[in-house]
Amino acid sequence: MERLRRISQILFLIFFLYLFFHATYPYEGGIPAEIFLQMSPLVAVVTMIATRVFVVSLLLGLIVLALSFFLGRYFCGWMCPLGTSIDLMDRLLGRIRRSDRRKVQKFRPWKFSVLLVILVAAIFSFQFVWFFDPIVIMTRVTTTSLYPLAAFFIDGMMDVLLQIGIFQDPLFSLYDFLREIVLPLEPLFFQQSVIFGLIFIAILLLNRFAKRFWCRYLCPLGALFGFVSKFRLTRGISIDEKICTKCGRCQIACKMDAINDDLNSYNPIECVECMSCIEVCPEGAISYKMNFRLGSEKTDVSRRRFIWSTATGLLTLGLVKTSFPDKVSQGNVVRPPGALPENEFLDRCVRCQECVKICSTTGKALQPAFLESGWEGIWTPIVNARHGYCEYNCNLCGQVCPSGAIHPLELEAKQTLKMGLAHFDRNRCIPWYKNEDCLVCEEHCPLPDKAIKFDVREVKAQDGTMRVVKFPYVDESLCIGCGICVTKCPVEGPGGIFLTNAQEQRWGEDESSGEGYLENF
Repeated sequence: MERLRRISQILFLIFFLYLFFHATYPYEGGIPAEIFLQMSPLVAVVTMIATRVFVVSLLLGLIVLALSFFLGRYFCGWMCPLGTSIDLMDRLLGRIRRSDRRKVQKFRPWKFSVLLVILVAAIFSFQFVWFFDPIVIMTRVTTTSLYPLAAFFIDGMMDVLLQIGIFQDPLFSLYDFLREIVLPLEPLFFQQSVIFGLIFIAILLLNRFAKRFWCRYLCPLGALFGFVSKFRLTRGISIDEKICTKCGRCQIACKMDAINDDLNSYNPIECVECMSCIEVCPEGAISYKMNFRLGSEKTDVSRRRFIWSTATGLLTLGLVKTSFPDKVSQGNVVRPPGALPENEFLDRCVRCQECVKICSTTGKALQPAFLESGWEGIWTPIVNARHGYCEYNCNLCGQVCPSGAIHPLELEAKQTLKMGLAHFDRNRCIPWYKNEDCLVCEEHCPLPDKAIKFDVREVKAQDGTMRVVKFPYVDESLCIGCGICVTKCPVEGPGGIFLTNAQEQRWGEDESSGEGYLENF
C-alpha cells in the first residue's frame, strides 16, 4: 500500500507540473490549468465565507472535502504537491537528528489556531488563505522562484555544453525541444521571488525538527481535513492488539505522529493514510481495512486556544483594515482586464500567481504586488507597465483564475475594456523635454485608431533653430491602458509616459438578473 501511495504522490506531482506548463500561450483546450487550485477545500471554504457567494468554480474543493468523511486526510498523504515535496526533501536529507517528539508535540494545536484565525478574518471579509494554503504556496513558488531558477540553470548548462563543441547536433535538438515544451523564450523575472523562495525553503527545512513539520503543526488545510475526520464514518488503519508486541516502530515511522502512546490505537485526525506503519510492522499487526464506525476523537483546541485564536484573527483584521491608505501608490495600481471591483477582487483573489504565470508567456505585464495597494492587497496581481504590457490579443488571465477574481472575457470585449489610462510626463518625454521627435509610443499602440495623437507645432530648438516637432498626447476616449507605450518608451529610468488606474472598468454583476457588465470607476 505504501508503494501505491508513493506512485499516487508522483503521479499527482506530475499532474500538477503538467497543469503548470499548460498555463501558457497559446492556451489550448483540455484540462483547465487552474483545476488543482480549485481542488483545495480551504480555498473554497474561505473564499465563499469572505465573499458571501457560492463560487461555482470552487465546487470541486467542497467535493474533495466531503470525501474526507470516508477517507480522512487522504489528500495530505496521497495528492498534495507540497506534502510530496516535503517527503522528497526528507529523503534527500536522509537520517538527520530530529527533536524529541514530545518536545514538538506541543505545536500540534497550532494548525487549528491558524485555521481559526483565517476563518474569523474571512467572516469579516478579509481573506488571507493565500499565505497558508499548500496548493497556492506550491503554485506561487513554482511560478516565481522554482521555474525561473530551473530555466536559468538549464540555459547556463546548455551554453557551457554547446561551447565545448561535443555532440552539438543532439544538444541543439534537445535545446529546441526544451524551448518548445518547457523553457521560456526569454529569461523570467518576478517581483518578490526571493521572498517566495525563502518561505518555501523554510517550510522544507522544518523537517529538521520533525517529519512533515509543516503538515503536522502549521498547515490549516490539514487542520480542516482533520476537523472533518473527527466525524469520519470509516476507519482505515486497524491494529491487532493480540499480535502487536509494542515495539514502537510504527510510532517512529509515522510521518504525522498519529500513533498514540499506547501503541494500540491511532488518531484519525492526524493520520494521512501514508501506510508507513503497515510497512514497518514486523509482526503484521497493522492492516488497512475500511470499517464503518462513527468517529468521536477530540481536536487539540481548548477553550482558551479558541478564544486566543479568535482574538488574533480580529486583531489582524483590524490592523490591516485600518492601515494607512497610500493614495499615491494606489492610484498607480492597475488590475488585470476583467478584475472584479476592488473589494470583491481582494476577497476572491488567492494570490496563486496563475495569471502572472500565463501573462509571462505573452506581454509580461502582471507581477505580484507588495504594498502598492496596502497590506490587504499584498501579492495580488498588478500591472508593472515598465516591465511588460497587456498583450492586445490576449485574454488568458481570466481563463486560468481559479476563484473568479478575474472574470473571463471574450477577446473583443477585452480589447475595448479600459484597464487604466496613460499619461505623459512632460519633464521626461523626449519631444516635450528636448523638442525632438520620438514616435515609439504611437508606433506600438495596438489600437486600430491610435490612442496616442500628435500636436504638430513649430518650435525653437535648444540650439536656437526653428523646427517642426510632433508633441504626443493621449486621447482619453480611446486609450485602454494596456501599457505597451510605457514598456517601449526609450527613456531610461522612469519613462516619459506612465500608467494609472484612472477611468478603469471593472467587471460587475447585476444581482437581480445575474447578467455581467463593465462598471466605470
